[in-house]
Amino acid sequence: MRRRALALLVAAACTGPSSGEPDGGAEPDGAGPDADAPAPLVVVTLNLRCLIDDWEARLPVIVDGVVAAAPDVIGLEEVCLEPGGRDALEALVAALDARGVSPLASARTVTHRAWDAYDEGLAILSRHPIGEVHVAALPPGAIPRKVLVARIERDGESVVFATTHLDHQDAAVRARQASAASSAVAAVASAGPRVLVGDLNEGPGGGVTSALAADAWTDAWATVHPGDPGPTFPAANPTARIDYVWSAGGLAPQAIERTFALPVAGVRASDHLGLRAVLVPPD
Repeated sequence: MRRRALALLVAAACTGPSSGEPDGGAEPDGAGPDADAPAPLVVVTLNLRCLIDDWEARLPVIVDGVVAAAPDVIGLEEVCLEPGGRDALEALVAALDARGVSPLASARTVTHRAWDAYDEGLAILSRHPIGEVHVAALPPGAIPRKVLVARIERDGESVVFATTHLDHQDAAVRARQASAASSAVAAVASAGPRVLVGDLNEGPGGGVTSALAADAWTDAWATVHPGDPGPTFPAANPTARIDYVWSAGGLAPQAIERTFALPVAGVRASDHLGLRAVLVPPD
């Protein structure tokens, strides 16, 4: 794992409509009914697809998507590096820096060896300072899996944010891993605001959903888009929703959308679609 010192960035782009100014100019500080309300937390998650499928061509598409989403914090899966060679996280941070999105705080962990060539793992990028970082190994499955947990310090308050990538073969293993990931996050967050994102390799309604719902997590997509299947994989013709944003501890989903959805000159960001969620902190 590694971290970088952080200064707040000014988002280079936004996906929502402009708020504009009311007639007569902007309201003074402290005016309006929401003046003292905590700012929404914008989170993004994406499976980076390691360094395969022409990473160098995909990287600019990923960067465009991040800039457009303007997130507070990003959870990444399949984050790969070649020992002594290319590093997807380093390349992404450098490319974002070139677009004015910097400096970013980061945390990472390696989970396993992939394609006999890469050290694959998880990463978190934040435009707010990262405090404590924890890594927990999950119950064994086809390959080693972990959950990466970081405390994000934002505007004098903290949110515990985690990303994970669950087993791709066995539903019972996935359910145990989801429960263990939830416990690892709760051990850091206690009852406070917390977010769990990632590639969970399972559609809604299975053991993963049951395990997280039992621990009072809220599935952002199901809450905001009830009845909409919202598939995220495979990106070219998605049929399964296996990528998620879950929240707990008072964080309520206000909006969520699929991101990185359109190819650029025939190039897709990943074999997964990403998610961008807006979460409203407790008052």
